[in-house]
Amino acid sequence: EDPSHKTICWTMASLVAIKRAQTALINPCLRSHAIRPMTILSKESAEEYKKFNYTTRMKDTGRPVSPHVTIYAFPVAAISSILNRVTGCALSVGCAGLGAAELVGGSGTSLYLMQLIGSQGFLVAAAAKYAVTFPIVYHYFGALRHFSWDYQPDRLTNADVEKASKMLIAGSVVVSGAFLFV
Repeated sequence: EDPSHKTICWTMASLVAIKRAQTALINPCLRSHAIRPMTILSKESAEEYKKFNYTTRMKDTGRPVSPHVTIYAFPVAAISSILNRVTGCALSVGCAGLGAAELVGGSGTSLYLMQLIGSQGFLVAAAAKYAVTFPIVYHYFGALRHFSWDYQPDRLTNADVEKASKMLIAGSVVVSGAFLFV
């Protein structure tokens, strides 16, 4: 008898046995009556559990609700990372808004909106210009910072990341402010 034939037969038999074992173990778990929340012991306690929200249940136990995020100060690196995402979303929304204005209002609508905002006086025009300039500058400088980290990973120490984050925020504020006078 051919030895490779025996190997194939044993392999097929093993696969069939594994498949039967998986079916026997998994199928009972898929039935909804086989799954039960661990905290509920009876139908009565389930109804009682549904009556109260999390805070009320914790008050009943006498344990305080943890304030988690609200009691911690975010590190500068976390703030700069969140700000990078926020500015990216702001740029996307701004571009989509201008595109939608052009599609709905016709050619030149965006230009008209810019001229209208610019004619409202220095404070309104400066605020609008800063609101557009800051996300562009911050997101661009953030990209440069990440490129430098990609090519010089030795700069990814805690102290250097914190320093780079402070420089990124301060530099973006200053450069965006300078663009108000351009």
